Order: sequence, then structure tokens, then C-alpha cells
Amino acid sequence: MSDHLSHNISIQLEKVFKSFFKNEALAISKTTTTEDIESWDSLNHMSLIAEIEKEFEITFDFYEVMDFENVGELIKSIANKKAN
Repeated sequence: MSDHLSHNISIQLEKVFKSFFKNEALAISKTTTTEDIESWDSLNHMSLIAEIEKEFEITFDFYEVMDFENVGELIKSIANKKAN
């Protein structure tokens, strides 16, 4: 995965996060986890994933979604799906 692709995905993903959590001041990084965003809980996790799928025109399978430990893993998965 190129740094350029990763960077572009990060920018686009941050916009999704800001919109979803209704917080324009929100900043994410590759190490951001559910622990870092107070309103990111298990209830809205699937809704966030659905928004990400819509934004990037991809689909995650259930096990992928459950295995994401941080935003960096999410970025890698998006990059892999966009490359295929």
C-alpha cells in the first residue's frame, strides 16, 4: 500500500468520522481506537462501518469488522479492497 493511497484514505475516512460523530474538531490517526472516541461504542460501530462502506463503495465481511483494532487496520482493509 502506497503512502499516498493511505494518506488519501485517511483524509476521506476522517471526513466520514467527523460527519458520523457530528464533531468537526475530531481528528483520527492510524492508532485511533474505540477507546479514543467516547461516542464510538458497539451500538454505533456497525452504523459507522455502513457509512464507511457507502463512502468507499466497498463491503466488509462480518469477521473483518470484528477484527479491526484501530483506524490503521481499517485503512489497510479499505486500500486492499480498492486495489482489487
